[in-house]
Amino acid sequence: MSRNKRKTAVILNGAVLLTIAGLITKILSAGYRIPYHHITGDVGFYIYQQVYPIYGMVLLISTYGFPVVISKLIAEQIELANYKSIRKVLMVSFTFLFLLNVGLFFIQFLGAHKIAWLMGDLKLTILIKTMAFASLITPFIAVIRGYYQGHQDMLPTATSQVAEQIVRVVTILLASYLFLRAGYSLYMAGVGAVLGSITGALASIVVLLAFFRKRVFYPNQPIKKSISVVEILKQLVMNGTLMCLSSMGLILLQLIDSFTIYSQLTTHHMLNVDAKIAKGIYDRGLPLIQLGTVVGTAFSLSLVPVISSAFTKRDRQALYEKIHLSLRVAFVVGVGAAFGLVGIMNSTNTMLFGDRAGSFTLQILSLLILFTTLASTLAAILQGIGSVYAPALAIIVGACIKWIGNVWLIPLFEITGSALASVVAFLAITGCNIYALRKKIALSYKIQDLLSPLLAGGCMLALLLGHHELFLRYVHIKTVWSSVLEAFSGVAIGGVVYLVLILQTNVFAKREIELLPLGSKLAKLKNNK
Repeated sequence: MSRNKRKTAVILNGAVLLTIAGLITKILSAGYRIPYHHITGDVGFYIYQQVYPIYGMVLLISTYGFPVVISKLIAEQIELANYKSIRKVLMVSFTFLFLLNVGLFFIQFLGAHKIAWLMGDLKLTILIKTMAFASLITPFIAVIRGYYQGHQDMLPTATSQVAEQIVRVVTILLASYLFLRAGYSLYMAGVGAVLGSITGALASIVVLLAFFRKRVFYPNQPIKKSISVVEILKQLVMNGTLMCLSSMGLILLQLIDSFTIYSQLTTHHMLNVDAKIAKGIYDRGLPLIQLGTVVGTAFSLSLVPVISSAFTKRDRQALYEKIHLSLRVAFVVGVGAAFGLVGIMNSTNTMLFGDRAGSFTLQILSLLILFTTLASTLAAILQGIGSVYAPALAIIVGACIKWIGNVWLIPLFEITGSALASVVAFLAITGCNIYALRKKIALSYKIQDLLSPLLAGGCMLALLLGHHELFLRYVHIKTVWSSVLEAFSGVAIGGVVYLVLILQTNVFAKREIELLPLGSKLAKLKNNK
């Protein structure tokens, strides 16, 4: 195998490893909220979800944005055999991130009272102050991950991500349970849950340091042309910020919800406790959206490394084909996941959270899965072909629409208004990314690529709604277990029907299906058209 082929194989294997780790962490990050809701109830869920977006942003900084930029800088110096410049990259990056995060710490810690006031609930102050300490750990994690990724060693990053989430989830569930059992308030239980962001980050550092004994030692060569401090800072400020921002879509919308839903509800004459319950019910949808997006992007994002490789090789035919396939996969899986969740939301809500409160709002919110799947896939493709500005700009546009939508719609429709604003915001983000991609690459679409999944999804949704009515009429849903039966039977029936309908159309050719995870098995079900 040639050196270039070997290098490409290492990069692709590393991308697969990080993708798997990312899927595991997202499942853990979404899944723990269901038992947490059972421990603390709707009000406790509201309390934690008010401050969670702050942690989400810190996590993205240490996971997706700056480590990628640092790794790129290090990889460039290795390629040039400028080994002494690697130390410079690490020192400048760490200093920049440390100063940045110390600033963020003081903004959160000293401004906690003001932030809580803007959210409309001063009791959140102690949670925000506690969350601030996670920022101080971020520079260590980001720089060490970037160091390893720059050497194409993705195992430390992947392992530390999974370890961080496992320790965090255990801390959240255990601390909140013990605090409530000891007689503390729901807000103090929230503080216990927030501690998970700190213990998780510390666990990540421990894992990364355990790998550090395998660090690379460089030959003692005279430095060639040293990269300047200004160039390093420029890369960090521009590319790091843009990459972080382009990954913050869902988190940024949640942050806007934290500042607007509760305050808007109480301003328009809803009692404080009722507003907290309403926000907690609305937040039930977030783990479902996250899990749905994980499923939706698992298939489409598997093609992104191939797209990046085709772009690097300037193979326009392969680039076009793989981008087109990736978007079709994202649309098909997104439609299936979104329409499917709408169809089983009543039973799923009861199964996971104990009642059907807010099911209509959550059904609207479920449509987000389609647009988050498309937006995430489009953003990854754009970044893979060297366009980092467009996804970030799309997020800014979506955030502005979300804020205006919340202020306008919540007084009219309460939490349903916020759900509508979220869907419209992500529709706009998706539209902006499509526009940006079409400016880069001339993409054409067959109307069948859109109509076939929508018709199949519509048939599945109608079947699931009929399935729900039959359960209401003949099974008389009164318990969680009957909801479990309805939800799982609905998933099985709806999933099989949708899959069969999709495979019996010409949306995908057999050779395209075989490129996907589990593709060889799915291709056997495909007709011979």
